[in-house]
Amino acid sequence: MQESELKLIYVLKIGYNTKKEGLYEFIFSKDPSSVEPEKWGWNEMPASGNAVPPTEEFISLVLSLKTDKIDLICLHELNDRAYMDGYYTIHALAYQDVDDDSTDLMYDELPILVFHYGMKLNEVQDKLYTRDILFKEITPNKSETVTSETNANFDDDDDMGLNIN
Repeated sequence: MQESELKLIYVLKIGYNTKKEGLYEFIFSKDPSSVEPEKWGWNEMPASGNAVPPTEEFISLVLSLKTDKIDLICLHELNDRAYMDGYYTIHALAYQDVDDDSTDLMYDELPILVFHYGMKLNEVQDKLYTRDILFKEITPNKSETVTSETNANFDDDDDMGLNIN
């Protein structure tokens, strides 16, 4: 499976660990148009409490993100819209919290991070890279997850933190 074929279909906020790092799962599919919105509660209002991640047969890759550099607001947590708003790109699947104290966006020259339904894997990686956040490893097995760390935690910058096994 080519990485360039993978498209973002769900961003799941797991929560926070004891170090106050945000834990997220970025879920990708090779066929983002083949979804079951009724089965997953994506048409229900609100998304919070109704929208669930796709079932395993629709998932091609799951990447886990652990970071204290940004906080993301995820569509599945919202009380004012359905998850299908993300499917139609009316709303982002996840976006950087502008009220987050860890970043001074007023003086930050970088744009707010926004992740839309159907974004290619490399586009997601590039956006995270602008904040020195890299996926540590990518595995093709959909039952496995990977973690990411900030660029500062790597001894060897030549591999940019990517370990592909």
